[in-house]
Amino acid sequence: MASRLAMTTAEVTSEPKRSDFEAIFQANFRFVCASLQRLGVRERDVEDVAQELFVVVHRKLDSYDDQRPVHLWLFGFCLRAASDYRRLARNRRLVHTDVEPAHPDLLADDKIAAEQNRRLLLAALDELDSDRREVFVMHDLNEFSSPQIAEMLSIPVNTVYSRLRMAREELKRAVTRLRASRGSK
Repeated sequence: MASRLAMTTAEVTSEPKRSDFEAIFQANFRFVCASLQRLGVRERDVEDVAQELFVVVHRKLDSYDDQRPVHLWLFGFCLRAASDYRRLARNRRLVHTDVEPAHPDLLADDKIAAEQNRRLLLAALDELDSDRREVFVMHDLNEFSSPQIAEMLSIPVNTVYSRLRMAREELKRAVTRLRASRGSK
């Protein structure tokens, strides 16, 4: 009887964690996938890396401070997962050819243009230094504040501003160079 009571208590205490995880997974899977791709994970590998990431999230759920934004917490996992992914030699030599799907409501010409722009952005992001890329993605694409980024990366806020400025400059040069090499304007 005592073991049955203990099992019931364990089930009751673990159930909210499971529902918390399911809610976090459902609400944030697309965000995680988009963040991973922006950080250099190839589209064909994004879902696999995201699944592995959420396994780690599940294990670390007890460490989540619900006073902090969940996107910021998850982005930390994205940074580590994308960094690990990029370190693999087989992923270094690949060229971005896969992109997020175009918006379904766009006309065919608009879908093609949107896809070309996404490919261009992803290829340009691949040319950025990883420290600058992370700050750019966090700030300009995921809309985290500079103080949040500084806290997450354990760097001064002025370093965030500096990396962001340099990333934007490098990104502009990369886009210009890529457009010229592809013969587009």
